[in-house]
Amino acid sequence: MTLKNKKHSWLLISGIGMFCLGMVTSFFIDFYETEIESYTKASFPVFLFIAIILAPIFEELSFRGGFVQSKILRATSLIGLVALFFITQSYLTKVITLIYLVLLIVSFFKKEVSLLVPLALLNAFLFALFHLDTDHLISWNALAGFSFRSAFAFFAIWICINFNLLKSILFHSVWNLSLMLVFSYSLFFPDETIQHYENDNIQVTWNRTSKKFHGEVNFPTMNHIKATNCEAPFLLKSVLWSDSTASKTNHLLPSEPFMGYDFEIKLKDTLSKRPNLYQPIKQFLLDEELLLITNPEEH
Repeated sequence: MTLKNKKHSWLLISGIGMFCLGMVTSFFIDFYETEIESYTKASFPVFLFIAIILAPIFEELSFRGGFVQSKILRATSLIGLVALFFITQSYLTKVITLIYLVLLIVSFFKKEVSLLVPLALLNAFLFALFHLDTDHLISWNALAGFSFRSAFAFFAIWICINFNLLKSILFHSVWNLSLMLVFSYSLFFPDETIQHYENDNIQVTWNRTSKKFHGEVNFPTMNHIKATNCEAPFLLKSVLWSDSTASKTNHLLPSEPFMGYDFEIKLKDTLSKRPNLYQPIKQFLLDEELLLITNPEEH
């Protein structure tokens, strides 16, 4: 069967339209902010495993499982969506999820075509919302993110209806893999220009370095730190012990997620037997915008 003979081509057209809208709005995106939003607390290998393997399986079962004939897969979809209902903290997303669940259950007792249009539209809308910060929906970043994710959902629904759920999972995995390859390029081929930083308390030489899966922080002396292939949050956590009054670093996120750096740090106060490393290093990372504050009230 040729592509022209496949069912519900309007899904493809909708996907292409939303993708084009995403391309247009992406010209207004603050990519600096977008990178922060893509950051995860997991390690880089775990992040890749989740994005390429776990997320496609779970999300396709939950979001697209309702478009297949199998009763088991439909039941799995309901369970997944109920789980997502309790996970999300957005009341808007909860309300739309409830509406979608009701329509999905009704569709199980009706002909497939009768509710396909509202189900597909709500599915695309929900899929996008679950991946966005609903507290900042009125922004170019949110519009671009919503457009691309809605486009993906329309494509995945079309694949699921015309082929099967397994192919929509594979499509999801390849889609995420493509995004990860683009994202990872800057990690493995960074600008390694050596940078210098100095203030009244600290002197630092640092540069980005090609991503490796093991970094380390060494202390030749209490006033001297050498770190290789070290992520910015890890550097700060490594010296957290030096300041018992320091707050947790949960409100600090890297501006370049998973980026590795080489640092050579020297404190100018060489007389102190137990110097405060945390505060000057934190200030350095903030000044150089390697870490950013997500909640200014905690600063």
